[in-house]
Amino acid sequence: MLKILLGVGLGFLLFTNQEARQITADLLRATGDAIAPADEDRTLEDRINEVLVGD
Repeated sequence: MLKILLGVGLGFLLFTNQEARQITADLLRATGDAIAPADEDRTLEDRINEVLVGD
């Protein structure tokens, strides 16, 4: 029951807070790019370094 309430509370926070939604969207987009990048000649190490360094 506590896990459900925690999930509902977290969902409400993410739904109502614009900054939290933007951060979540950015993380999901970065994860999607790491899994299936448009650039096929880059290695996984290059993609991880790009996310960490921010270039």
